[in-house]
Amino acid sequence: MNKTTLKTAMSAFFHDIGKFIDPKILELPSGYANENAGAFLPSFNGKYSHWHALYTAGFIEQTSAHLPAELNTGNFGDGDAFIRLAAAHHDPSSAMEWIVALADRISSGMDRETFDKDSTQSVQIKDYKTTRLLPVFEHMTLADAPESLTAEKCRFRYPLKPLTAESIFPVQQNNDSPTNRASATAEYQDLTKEFLAQMDRLAHAETNTALWFEHFDSLVKEYTWAIPAARVGKVIPDVSLYDHLRTSAAIAAAMYLFHADSNTLEPRAVKNFDDEKFLLISGSFSGIQNFIFSSGGESAKYRSKIMRGRSFYVSLLSELAAQLLCSKIGLPHTSVMFNAGGRFTLLAPNTDSAANALIAAEKEINDWLVKQTYGETSMLFSSVTAKSRDFESTHFSALWERLIKAGDEKKYSKLDLAAYGGAVEDYLDKFCNDLSSAVCPLCGKRPAERGVAVHDIHSCGLCRDHIFLGENLVKHPYVVITEKDTDFPGKRLANPVFEQFQLYFSKTDPTRATKSDEILKYWCLDVGQADTEFARVSNRQLNGYIPVYSDTDQGEDAEPGMPKTLNDLAADAATNGQGVEALGVLKADVDNLGLLMACGLRKHLYTVSRMASLSRQLDHFFSLFLPDFLSNSEKFQNIYTVFAGGDDLFLIGPWNRIIELSTVLENKFKAYVCQNPEITFSAGITLHKPHTPINTLAKASEDALEQSKHGGRKRITLFGHTVAWPVFNDLDAVRDELYQWTADQWISLVFLYRINFFIAMAEQEKRLVAASQEGIPLDRMNCTQWRAKLAYSLERSSIAGIDPGQRKERLNHVREKMAMWLTVYGGDLRIALWVLQYSLRKESRNG
Repeated sequence: MNKTTLKTAMSAFFHDIGKFIDPKILELPSGYANENAGAFLPSFNGKYSHWHALYTAGFIEQTSAHLPAELNTGNFGDGDAFIRLAAAHHDPSSAMEWIVALADRISSGMDRETFDKDSTQSVQIKDYKTTRLLPVFEHMTLADAPESLTAEKCRFRYPLKPLTAESIFPVQQNNDSPTNRASATAEYQDLTKEFLAQMDRLAHAETNTALWFEHFDSLVKEYTWAIPAARVGKVIPDVSLYDHLRTSAAIAAAMYLFHADSNTLEPRAVKNFDDEKFLLISGSFSGIQNFIFSSGGESAKYRSKIMRGRSFYVSLLSELAAQLLCSKIGLPHTSVMFNAGGRFTLLAPNTDSAANALIAAEKEINDWLVKQTYGETSMLFSSVTAKSRDFESTHFSALWERLIKAGDEKKYSKLDLAAYGGAVEDYLDKFCNDLSSAVCPLCGKRPAERGVAVHDIHSCGLCRDHIFLGENLVKHPYVVITEKDTDFPGKRLANPVFEQFQLYFSKTDPTRATKSDEILKYWCLDVGQADTEFARVSNRQLNGYIPVYSDTDQGEDAEPGMPKTLNDLAADAATNGQGVEALGVLKADVDNLGLLMACGLRKHLYTVSRMASLSRQLDHFFSLFLPDFLSNSEKFQNIYTVFAGGDDLFLIGPWNRIIELSTVLENKFKAYVCQNPEITFSAGITLHKPHTPINTLAKASEDALEQSKHGGRKRITLFGHTVAWPVFNDLDAVRDELYQWTADQWISLVFLYRINFFIAMAEQEKRLVAASQEGIPLDRMNCTQWRAKLAYSLERSSIAGIDPGQRKERLNHVREKMAMWLTVYGGDLRIALWVLQYSLRKESRNG
C-alpha cells in the first residue's frame, strides 16, 4: 500500500471526528476559529457553517504529539496535506479533497435521510448534542411500511457511553436522554476527556503508521459507536458516526486508486457518478461446521483444545484472507467494511489490477486450503462492479441484491474441479511409516509429520497449530501477525496461514515488540486480561468465552487459569450426586436474516453506512455481549462459546445450564432488538455424554436447529420436540410446579415417571382425532382411558398420612392441572418432565 492511499483513507476516517471532539476540551488557542475558519469552512451570506470540520482540523493540530509524525509533514504521500484533506470536505477544491468530500456523501447515500416533513420537527443546530443514536432494529420490518418514518414511533435510544457489553443495549427514550443542552454537552465533554486519555496510550505511532491507524480505528469505535453521524435537521439518526467514518475511508481509498490507475485524478472526473469506479467484493469461509467439528483420528486427546483452536482459526482465516486481498490491491484495513462470522465485504477500485489481484488471492488461498484440508473447506469470493450512483439511497438496495446473488451463485461452484479434482498429488509419499502412527492420530486424515509433535504425539502441522492456539488463547491476551519470514520472538504456527502469515502470542507491552515496523496486526483479544499500564492496541472480539479452573476447583488437572475439560463441564450438571452428568449443546441463529438484510428496511433507507451499522450491531450481541455475560454470571460460567459471531452461536456446557441459558438469551435478544417481533432467533438443544464424538454432537444440534426452523422459526427444539418460545417458557413453569409437588410429597417419584405413559396415550388420542373426522376407531379407543388411569395412578401413589380433606383437595388440584397440561401440551409436556427427571436422577460420576 502506498502512502497516498493510506493518507486518503485516514483523511476520510478523520473527516467527521470534529462531530465528536468537544472544542473546549481540546483547549484550542484563542482566536483559532477566526484565524482558520476561512481555510476549511464554507460560507453562506457571509456566515461560516459546518463548524465540526474546523474542530477536525483543531483535533489534528492539538493532538499532533500523539499522532504519527508523518501525518503533519509534507512528505506523507502525494498531493494535499493530511489536515487539508480531512477538514476541507465541506469546501473542497482539489481532486483529492473532492474524493474525501464525495466519500462522505456516498457513505450517507448522498442525501441525509429525513423524517416525514409533516410529522416531526427538525433538530435545531444549537441542540444537536441532545440527539441520540436510534437503533436500526426498531424500524426494521418485512411488512409493507409507509415510506415516512416518524420520530414519535422511535421509542428507543442508545446511551452516549463507550462501547461495553452493557451499553450496546438500547434504552427507552426518556430513560437515558439528556434533559437539556448543558447536560448533553457535559456527556460529550466527558467522552472526549476519556478518549484523549486513551489516545495517549496508543502503540506504534513512531514506527508503523498503518498499524497505529488500526489501533486508532479500534479506539474510535469504542468512543463513537453511539454518536449519530447526522444530528441536525430532519434526520434519521440511526447510523453510527463510527460506521460512517469507516465506510467513508473505504470509499475514499477505492476512489483514489481508481483515478490514480486511470490517470483521471482531477475534480471533474472525480465528480462523475456514472463511471463504474468500484469493485464490491464478498468473501465467505465455506465448510465452517465441518472444519470445526470434524473427527476421525484414533486419539481422543485434546478434543476441547482442538475445537477451541479451530473456532478461532475460522475467524483468523477470514481476517487474513481479507488482509491478503487488501495487500495485493494496495488497500488499508478500513476497506474491509464488514467482517464477522467467517464472512467479509471489501470495497476495492474497479481496475484491472484489482480484478487480477482478486483472482490471484482466491487461487493462493484455495490452493493452500485444499492442500491443508483436502477440499473440506474453501474461501468463496464473489464481486460486482458499482458506480458512485449505485450507493445513493434509492439505488443501494439493488446493488446489495446483486452482491447477494453473486455470492449465492458462487456456492454452486465452490472449487474449480479442473484444478482441484482427482487424487491428492504425492499423498502417499508424505507418510513417515517409522512413526508410531503414520496418519495423524488427531484428525485421521493428514500424514503425521516427523518434526511436529504435540507433547507425546506426532501429528500433522494443522492439528498441532489448532492445539497451539487452543492452549494459548487462555494464557496470552495479545496476538501478533507478521509476514511468515519475520523473525519475531516466541512460539509460532507450524504452518503459516496461506503460506504467508505467521502468528505469535505475547504477554509483554506492545511498545517493547521488536521489528514493530514489520508487524501487520497487533490484537488484544481479551481486554479484561490486558495490562492497563501497557500501550493500547486493537481490541478484537475473536476469542469468545472459555471456562477455566479457579483456585477453588479440585482435581488432578485443575490448574487455575487452565481451560476446563468437557468431562468437567458435564460433571458440573450434577449437584451432590444428583442429576445426570451430561453436556448440553445449544445451536442458534437469527431467523430470516438474509431476508431482513435485503428487504427489512424502507427502500430509501438502504445505505452502505446503515448496513455497516446493522451488521456490526448484530455481531456485537454474539461476540461482545454473550462472552461478557457468561464470564460474569456465576450460573453460566461453565458454558463455553465454541463460536459466537455474525448472527449465530454454538455453545457447550452443563446440560441444565444450557437449557436455562436458552430462555435468558431469547429474552436478552428481544431487548437488544427493541422488542421487534420480526427479529427473532431459533435454537436447538441436544444432550450428550461427555465422551460423545464432537462431530456427532455438532450434527445432532444442527438437526435440532433445522427442526426449529422447519417448525415455523421463532422456536426451540429440545428432546426432539419443537415449541414456540412462549410455550417453552410455560413448560419451564410446569417443570417448577412438578418439582414442587415432588418436594412437598404431593406426588411420588414413581408417579412422576408414569407421566410418560399418560403423555403417550394423550398424544395418540390427539393424533387420532386430528386424522379422522369420524372419530377414533373402536379398536383404538384404549388411548382415551388416560384420564381415568391418571386419576387411578395418582390415588394409589400419593403420599398418605395427612388429613383426608386436605389429601382430596391436593389430589383434585394435581389431577386437574395434569389433565389440563396433557390436553394443551400433549407430547411437548416431555420437555418439562424430562428436564425434571434428569435433574432428580442419581448416578455416579462414571455411571
